[in-house]
Amino acid sequence: MMKYWLTTIVALTLSACSAVPDELAVAENTPLVKYSTALQNADQVEGQTARWGGVIAEVRNSEQGTLIEVVNYDLNSYGRPVLSDTSDGRFRAYLDGFIDPMVYKKGRSVTFTGIIGAPVEDKIDEYTYLFPTLNVTGKYLWKEIDERRAEVDYSSLWYRHYWYSPGYRVYYPVPVQTKPAPAKDN
Repeated sequence: MMKYWLTTIVALTLSACSAVPDELAVAENTPLVKYSTALQNADQVEGQTARWGGVIAEVRNSEQGTLIEVVNYDLNSYGRPVLSDTSDGRFRAYLDGFIDPMVYKKGRSVTFTGIIGAPVEDKIDEYTYLFPTLNVTGKYLWKEIDERRAEVDYSSLWYRHYWYSPGYRVYYPVPVQTKPAPAKDN
């Protein structure tokens, strides 16, 4: 009986290790090229597999497909971009078909897997920039995180209900509450 439970626990633990979404999965033992490597040695890594992600800067649809320009950020262990105040740069992801710019809108986190293409020189405002490119085979649009804060009231339970509280104001911490995250400016 103990062997059965131990086998079940080990199987559940190992199944939890593949935390990358199915849309971003690649074949086992496939080497993935990092963004920084593609930025420095663009010609040498062309045709290799990569998994890059970041925040959408622009979406452009055309008859040939969709171009999504992404501000690159490092990925955590399950493939989600870790937002910070620094970025290595931008890349362009090319997808077949139409992608709705209202769903894949500016500021959303996204991760792509695909084949590295030839770099493209273009402008960001007035600055000439060499964009690494990715011909997308898998995409994942991450849900927005709603950050809430909780405060705990360590005062006596007797004073938490107003009809039991004293007539004068006692300055206790507030009861457990959730506060919505501050509004983001878009």
